[in-house]
Amino acid sequence: MEFFSKGYTALRGPQGSPQTALDTIIKLTDRLTQSTLISDRRAAVLGLKGLSRDCKADVGQHALDALLSLLDTDARDDTDTGKVILETLVVLCKVDAREGTKIPRDDLGLRHTDVALLSSGPTIALLALLQDTNFYIRLNTIQLMALFLTNRPHIFQQHFQHSPDGPSAVDQLLTDTRDIIRAETLSMLQTLVANNPSLQTSIAFAGAFEKLLQIISMEGGIEGGATVYESLLVIEALLHHNVGTQKFFRDLQFTAHLPALLLFPSPPPSNEEPTPQEFNLQFWNSQKVMNAGAVVGICQMLIAGKGGVNQAPDMGGMARCLMELALASNAPINLKTKCLRALPQDPPMLNLITCYIPVPETNGEEWDRLAAEPAVGVLVAYALDGDFGMAGATPEPVGPQARREALELRAAALSTFVAFVTTDLNARLFILGEMASPTPLPTGSEVTRFPFRTLVRALSETPQAPMSPELAHRHQIASLLFTSLIRSSEKCKMLARSIIPSIIASHDHSAVIVTPTELFSPMDHPQPTVSNPHGPLQSTQAPAVTADEEEDPPQGLLSTVSECLAMALRSRSIARERGDQDLREWDRVLVGYLILLSAWVWDSPIAVKDLLEEGGVMTVLMEPVSMSSGMDVLVQGLCAFVLGACYEFNREPGEITRATLQPIFHKRIGADTFVSRMARLREDARFRAVGPETLVVDVVLEDATPVPGVVVGEDATDGEGEIWMDWAFVEFWKEHYYTIQKSLTNDPNAAATEIGGSIDAAALIASLRAQLQSQQSDISRLQAKLTEVTKEREEERESLTAQITSLSERLTELSSEVEAEKEAKKEVEKEQEDLLVLLEETNGKRRRDKELMREKGMEVSEDEGDEEDGEGEGEDDEE
Repeated sequence: MEFFSKGYTALRGPQGSPQTALDTIIKLTDRLTQSTLISDRRAAVLGLKGLSRDCKADVGQHALDALLSLLDTDARDDTDTGKVILETLVVLCKVDAREGTKIPRDDLGLRHTDVALLSSGPTIALLALLQDTNFYIRLNTIQLMALFLTNRPHIFQQHFQHSPDGPSAVDQLLTDTRDIIRAETLSMLQTLVANNPSLQTSIAFAGAFEKLLQIISMEGGIEGGATVYESLLVIEALLHHNVGTQKFFRDLQFTAHLPALLLFPSPPPSNEEPTPQEFNLQFWNSQKVMNAGAVVGICQMLIAGKGGVNQAPDMGGMARCLMELALASNAPINLKTKCLRALPQDPPMLNLITCYIPVPETNGEEWDRLAAEPAVGVLVAYALDGDFGMAGATPEPVGPQARREALELRAAALSTFVAFVTTDLNARLFILGEMASPTPLPTGSEVTRFPFRTLVRALSETPQAPMSPELAHRHQIASLLFTSLIRSSEKCKMLARSIIPSIIASHDHSAVIVTPTELFSPMDHPQPTVSNPHGPLQSTQAPAVTADEEEDPPQGLLSTVSECLAMALRSRSIARERGDQDLREWDRVLVGYLILLSAWVWDSPIAVKDLLEEGGVMTVLMEPVSMSSGMDVLVQGLCAFVLGACYEFNREPGEITRATLQPIFHKRIGADTFVSRMARLREDARFRAVGPETLVVDVVLEDATPVPGVVVGEDATDGEGEIWMDWAFVEFWKEHYYTIQKSLTNDPNAAATEIGGSIDAAALIASLRAQLQSQQSDISRLQAKLTEVTKEREEERESLTAQITSLSERLTELSSEVEAEKEAKKEVEKEQEDLLVLLEETNGKRRRDKELMREKGMEVSEDEGDEEDGEGEGEDDEE
């Protein structure tokens, strides 16, 4: 009690004089900086914490520096004091602005954050505090770091980079198993590495990927909760726009974990093996969809960064996993859309896949398995008929958001198909060949849909009024799909001219029609009905052929499309006169047909000749262009473009020549009107809104064409979307519209304009480049082999030279030794000869001396004489 009494007296002041909150803050700050007892400093911090909410500015002005200085001392030495210090700093640095409102520049939280980040000391102190395993210390430290990152991300990231313990501290946080700590860490990491390649690299190389994948695995993969989603977002943030971390992720083969996270078999099955039903048919909830979407986003990032799955063997299963999930599973529509957008430029679309469709009136609890079919065919079916590739397989979407999601799926299928056939000319020829010469199915075949034939029927069916948004999109998407097959390739256009819609209908005797209420089998229905290109559903039994029909040749697809265009224009005029609300849908159908015709006649004199020979087609195209009002600007611009293309590429001899067309165009349209119509198309908001990944644009009500059931200014357009054209056409238009604009002013006898961009020429160039590359690789291989052989021979030559040198030196040495021996032998022989001469002289002298001694009468020993004689005889023998 005495302690509290003294403390209260110190705060109260002498004799109970009243004091303001500022006085109290100043006294507490003095005690915080001058007291030697940690208990006193802790009490001062507690007092400041209590005043920080109501007197935030005064506490920050007088005590912030002192609190920051204690992060290196008291906060590390005493857990209770550190907890209070961190909580006080969190209150001081928190922004007071409400969510969704703009934060003022002079906000106290921002000002206090600026003071705290003036130097790197507080940041380094916070990273050191992360080593403490105390729950409250770690939690408040992470929260304070998150506030710094929210308020001043770039400054805190710079301080974090200068700290040597930063990546290791983060690595320790990821091993903490406490749920709250882990959740705060994952949230903070997303902001920490955002748009900072250096931090992404350092944290990834410190082992973050392994830890995050372990967390995901422990939490149950995509079937886990929010922790899995946050972990996936951190992985995505580490890989975002960072080639180094993406390569690191691939090199360590972490990509093999991604299909497994989506419950795809590991290792992936071969192309001949079907995917297990457990993968195709899963139970989906909102959290699982979010988790799976995050995994697909990571896959998309890695595939886009690599440039193609085929370049990375460890990613081969990823493409099939995404394709199966998009086209052959019961995944939600938005997840299928993400999977289609994530596919590479060259997915395995020619592989067979087994699809499932829901049994009607079972609420998705029962599913029927279809026969295996090429993935590219399923893709076409998805683009034409939506989810599961069959009209009526799912209930009609209700609400703007649901309708937009369904349209986004069809747009993604369209974009994937366009990307696939654009880079593969052989696939185009295969599909067009199947349309031109349908392959009869064997008896008892279980195939239930024919997407390529359905595409031809969708193009050749005469549009019927009233035109609903669903039917309009079907006609339009069919036109865009077929346009991608013939664009910039004369070979494909020639094959397309041989397609006879009536033959397609006659080959559909094996087809079945799937309705929302029942599934038909070919065995149960020997004579199913199909959709006739020129009327309602009829029997496939061949009608009696009359003499007139035998005389008339079968109508080609180009003629059928031009007739459908004329009928659509006529139906639109009738709907406008009646005041119907489906004018916008008719405009969309017309835009699809015109885009198809513009691609067909482009740089194809034969197609232009065929189109001009169709009676009245020029009148049909000129009428919308000449209208001053009441016609969509897109229709007018496209009609003008097709007319200009027909004039520019009318190079084949025929009844209608360039000299015939030019005065008609100038008289009925005029060059200025012709240019103006195309200029308005380029400036239209719908044209400018289309992007590489954005085909579904918001409903724009700038023109006079209404949306069915929607009044201008009404909220019903919120979230509504529509498709008008694809990105390939937008690029095509931007590249060539100027050529067509000036075409009418060219002389009819002028030479043809040089047009580039033909896929046939591109294919030839690519083939020659491939041959050149192959030859260059052979040359490089032979040069490398020659270099290797030359190096071996050089090494062998150097070795032999060294051996010869060594042997030569040895030979010289031995020769010297032999010469020395010879000289020594000569010396010895000479000495021996000298000794023999000396011995002979000595013996002669002795004999003479003995003779003299005998003569003088001196005694000479006989032994000596005999010895001498013996010696003399021995010497004679030796000689």
